[in-house]
Amino acid sequence: MNGRIVISIPIHPLMFALYGFLLFPLFLYSPVIFASLSSYLGVSRAAAVLIGMAIPTLSFPLSLVNVVVKRIETGASIFTFESKYINYFGIPIPVFVPILQKREIVIAVNLGGAVLPVLFSSLLLIALGRASSQALFFKAFADIAFTAIVTFFTSRAVPGVGIVTPSLVPPIVSTLVAILLGAGHYAFPIAYTGGVMGSLLGADVVRLAKDLDKFKRELGSALLSIGGAGTFDGIFLSGIFAAIFSAIL
Repeated sequence: MNGRIVISIPIHPLMFALYGFLLFPLFLYSPVIFASLSSYLGVSRAAAVLIGMAIPTLSFPLSLVNVVVKRIETGASIFTFESKYINYFGIPIPVFVPILQKREIVIAVNLGGAVLPVLFSSLLLIALGRASSQALFFKAFADIAFTAIVTFFTSRAVPGVGIVTPSLVPPIVSTLVAILLGAGHYAFPIAYTGGVMGSLLGADVVRLAKDLDKFKRELGSALLSIGGAGTFDGIFLSGIFAAIFSAIL
């Protein structure tokens, strides 16, 4: 983890297979969801359809990419093994060499699990602020704040994994708040932005800041990815589920 870009799978391979099996119909329907949300941006129908197809298509490949924003030296060192190869009659033979490595915590931002959904949510908030009353704009921020609080108390810092949050808590909370606030027709985008940004703030930002010491005491180097492992499903799926729940209710 010495470079600026770290490639990693945002969720466990078995969970990915399970999600792929259970949520495949949702993935097929997700372009319709994002196209409907894009209509609130004031773009043409063709542009909304294009955005609706681009977001779910780009989300998974970008979720493999983490951009390092900070490295924290813990002051400790650990023994690990580095693989090298020696040639024996032209045949490469792996040799594992023990090395002393400085232990560090790497804080990164996941492109598919954080940057992309936050960018889209920000565009929705700007569109709401321009096209509607200030009251509706503040309702969106109230939804984000309340969802962030609930997500913070339901998320957990798990050494070796990162910040883990239940996938369905943020979308259910953000949808109920949007409806209770009387968002009406705009409950759809407000629930989405609340689910995405509330989950990100409550789990990855506030919880990470509070429990950072837990990871400093952990053995081995740690990669803490905002929107990555443990919260990719919470952020990405919460936005989709929030949009679906708000449309149904």
